[in-house]
Amino acid sequence: MTPFVAERRALRFSAISASLFAFTGLALGLTSGSITILFDSGYSLLSLVLASLSLFALQQARKPADDHYPFGRLTVEPLAVLLKGVVIAMVCIVSLVSALWSLLDGGRLVTLDLALMFGVVNVTGCLLTWWWLARYARVARSSLLAAELRQWQMDTWLSAAVMLGFGLTWLLTQSPWASYARFADPVMVLVIAGYFLPMPIRMVKGALRELMFGGSCSSVRRDVVEDVADFDVTADDVRLAQVGSFLMVDIQLDKQQFDDAQEIVDSVEKRCKRLNLRPITSLTLVTG
Repeated sequence: MTPFVAERRALRFSAISASLFAFTGLALGLTSGSITILFDSGYSLLSLVLASLSLFALQQARKPADDHYPFGRLTVEPLAVLLKGVVIAMVCIVSLVSALWSLLDGGRLVTLDLALMFGVVNVTGCLLTWWWLARYARVARSSLLAAELRQWQMDTWLSAAVMLGFGLTWLLTQSPWASYARFADPVMVLVIAGYFLPMPIRMVKGALRELMFGGSCSSVRRDVVEDVADFDVTADDVRLAQVGSFLMVDIQLDKQQFDDAQEIVDSVEKRCKRLNLRPITSLTLVTG
């Protein structure tokens, strides 16, 4: 299976899973009256939209250069990740505000049997989806799939926290403090949304770094520099920037080294293939 096929299948699977969780959760959330379930299912619905966006970005990024985009559309991938991060952060913030409003309004009662059933099913499904996507991620190395994995990781832990919270709420109803159970639902949203808010912020920071052609991770740079060192190319002569699943490589050569230009390019492309990255290689002649 090629990295592109693995990435496309993973994103399609993510979209299908998100749609199942979203509509099931919305129905149970409205029935049970829980804003926690509505937050979780709303996040799943958002995952469906964002997975569809990832599929679109993947198709656009693979299109060849043309008159309108002479350098291709490689920045589409980080743009999609940036949008995903912003939207997820907005969902967290809106949920925090809704939970605070509910607390000030005296809390709310929740149908706990439906809520607990939702928690068990959701945790199981999210965990399986996360695990399945991780298998595809071993084949396809891209920022889109990495963002999708973080998204499902967040959804899995969110669902687990929701299930635990409803279990504790049920125990609270069996205690002398049962009157406080109505505050458990909005408190759970405050804790969960507040805890996960840094994750989309990190997504946005990473996407902005790629859009600004920031340097790639140190391990990728080390591998590329080792490959070209045989041609008397030093680390200072190599510039790298990872943009989605693309690796932009610029190597500065003098006139004597240009005789090895084709071998240098081949070496870089072989390394990128092993890293499941698509190389965009350029050579710069240094004179004087």
